[in-house]
Amino acid sequence: MKLFHARYIQPTIGGAVLIQEEDFYLPDEHSVRRQLRAKGLWPINIYEQKPPLFEWMDVRTREWQMQLLRAIRFQSATASAGTALLNIIEGEDDPRRRLAFLPTRTVLKGGGSFSEALRELKLMDAPTMAIITAGERAGDLKGVVQHAIEHVEQKGSQYKTIVAAMSWLSFDIISVIGSIWGTQFGFIPYLKEKGTNSTDPEAVAKFENGIKWVSALNMFMLITSSIIILGIIFFVISYWRNRHKQDHFTARFMMKVPLLSTYLRNISLKDTCKLMTRLLQGKVPLAESLKILIDSSVEPAARGYWTECEQKIMAGIEPAKALARWPLSKPERDQIVTIQTVDQLGEVYEAIAEERSMMAKADQRKILKFGLYLLIGLSGITILTTIYLLMLQNQSFLNSLNDMRG
Repeated sequence: MKLFHARYIQPTIGGAVLIQEEDFYLPDEHSVRRQLRAKGLWPINIYEQKPPLFEWMDVRTREWQMQLLRAIRFQSATASAGTALLNIIEGEDDPRRRLAFLPTRTVLKGGGSFSEALRELKLMDAPTMAIITAGERAGDLKGVVQHAIEHVEQKGSQYKTIVAAMSWLSFDIISVIGSIWGTQFGFIPYLKEKGTNSTDPEAVAKFENGIKWVSALNMFMLITSSIIILGIIFFVISYWRNRHKQDHFTARFMMKVPLLSTYLRNISLKDTCKLMTRLLQGKVPLAESLKILIDSSVEPAARGYWTECEQKIMAGIEPAKALARWPLSKPERDQIVTIQTVDQLGEVYEAIAEERSMMAKADQRKILKFGLYLLIGLSGITILTTIYLLMLQNQSFLNSLNDMRG
């Protein structure tokens, strides 16, 4: 399916014609032309509309996501959620957003459901869409929009906290690596070029050996840090592109990294357990809730947990026993084993989500501390090597003075 814009001639009753314009979301240009001719209209020109290259920066933002959900909540007080969304689309003035809305508008005009139309917008993440889809199936779409807003707000605050922490850490690491580059390709070549004015062979040899030793150390740090950074970038891209493949090497590696694996596991379990609570409160059947959670999980351990739970329940095992398994801790498993009703299960998963949230915050502090210690170590080595080079330079200057004195 592609986005098209068409200008066409519309005959009127009096024999005059009108020039009209309209957007279409169809497979190809021929389909647009055929649809216009079926309505008795004459196409003038049809061209494909392509979204801007950096559309996610100015259109598909978290702010617009919140504005849209709040507008739907406000307008759905007097109309259905689908009608409210269509009214918002028809009243949009920004041409970039109107272009992004086109697939959604086509689905609504064609009689599609609210969740199908919203999914075509490609603005909401998987858990948010799971909440909305579950509410639509349960017949409580208006009420579930508020849950979706709360979920997006919570994710937004977490995202800002993580980005702020990682931005400062990345800035410090880049600064240290920049100082290593400056020392290796600036200060050391300057000292080599200047050399020493001493005529003492021992002093000259000491100066040259010191320069070689510091240059080798700096080059080792430079190559090692560059390889690690490139490896992390490659790993993150590969992991994200293959995030739904549990047997992918990035997923297996992710589960073995000490600090990062526990942090991502706790974050994922917190989000999915919270989502499970909302689904159960929305009267979504347990089996269907598990399928939604599997589709919305990215972290390997959490996705494996919900997948195995669904398989055990489908095999006829009692839900309390099927859900009480790793990666849940023993106290969490003990709580699940004691449940008697679905409401109790929702309360238990809500408690697990809160506990995992606190554990994730503790893991985040550990990661930041590790990064800080690594930064201090790199800074210490860089400072010490710079001081050593300055000592060599000063020693060379003193040797020159001694030679001048005789």
